[in-house]
Amino acid sequence: MSAVLRVAAGFALIWALLLLGFKERVLAAADLSPLLRALANALGILYLAITYVFWYAAGDPAANRGAIYAAIVFLGLKTGNDLYDLLVLLPPNAALVSLADLVISLALLVAVLQALPRTLASQRRAAPPAARSLRRTGPPNP
Repeated sequence: MSAVLRVAAGFALIWALLLLGFKERVLAAADLSPLLRALANALGILYLAITYVFWYAAGDPAANRGAIYAAIVFLGLKTGNDLYDLLVLLPPNAALVSLADLVISLALLVAVLQALPRTLASQRRAAPPAARSLRRTGPPNP
């Protein structure tokens, strides 16, 4: 799970750098209104925050289950958005970036979902023996 979270953090960092530093080169600069530039900056800042959360959670994934669940939600919504972009919004000549984003987001979502049971099982094994015995038998009866 650590490797998958680090790859997801790297993917989010690439998007943050593209949106904050290179949006004029990646997107048509003449088509960007001040509002779209402001929204791209806000989205880049959000990607920086997501990068930090995923990178921090990769240090101890079992203890940071909330970040794992956030990764699942984030990648699932990103996949759905990319599908909507491809099928409804974008013309065929502008869909390549969205298609690449869809493939990468879906691959990361599958990797996170596949590693989730192992991560949760390792957390259960790391529980103290007293907690495991209470979980099996329940509290003592008076």
